[in-house]
Amino acid sequence: MIAAEIQKTGVSSIADVLRKNPWATWTGALHAILFLVFLATVDQRTVDGIDNWYKPMKFAISISIFALTLPFLTGPLSTLNSIPGWRSPMLLSRIICWMLWGEMILIGFQAGRGVRSHFNIESALGGAIYSIMGLMILTSTIATALMVLPYFRRAAELDLHPAIIQGIRFGSVLFLLGSVAGGVMSSMLTHSVGEPGLHRIPFLGWSTTAGDIRAVHFVGLHAIQLLPLIGWLGQAREWPGIWMSGFHWIYSTVFFGITGLTAAGLSVVYWM
Repeated sequence: MIAAEIQKTGVSSIADVLRKNPWATWTGALHAILFLVFLATVDQRTVDGIDNWYKPMKFAISISIFALTLPFLTGPLSTLNSIPGWRSPMLLSRIICWMLWGEMILIGFQAGRGVRSHFNIESALGGAIYSIMGLMILTSTIATALMVLPYFRRAAELDLHPAIIQGIRFGSVLFLLGSVAGGVMSSMLTHSVGEPGLHRIPFLGWSTTAGDIRAVHFVGLHAIQLLPLIGWLGQAREWPGIWMSGFHWIYSTVFFGITGLTAAGLSVVYWM
């Protein structure tokens, strides 16, 4: 998400923003490198008929994007006073990074063993690892919710354009709803609503013949990058406020539409 502090200081300040939150910046950069490592890894083993390092690769790039979002969320909050120490944006950001690293290590460990990292309850070790991963993600989600709370309660104290504030608010809510979708998958021990079949779209792997909760999860999680970015672009280019607000509402409508289709067991994509 490139939205918050860049509004005032321009694209050249990106490096400065990243330097202010080194934990998140290094977490994002190193996971980008891990993505390339997993992508280049040659392994004849498969998990559920898919390349053994496919899931670590997907999670590495997803974690990289989210971690690099954090500095742009914590930066504007540094001007606020009277935030309790346990709710310090920088502390919460660091907790999130710890949880992301923990999950990545466990996913990589399971891939190294040649077994599933998710929905794996076939053995005591697999079940324990899966449970620990769930606790880590829950902790990360709660920390994220606490971190973005000032954008709802103390937005008037922040020197940000209303479109950016709105983008962060919409993006945060959809991010949390996308996280709930992840929790639903975990509780169901599957990402499919209906028979997933064998036809899937490239890379993302979503089913084209059944509801796939991963689509809801994906669209929700990445709203926290896209919607604030739209707010910033719109402010920089002096778009009418109704355009930016309309985009946020349209994106939210699409999210709930995808959620409804998925709940009905219908695929949101078709790939012949």
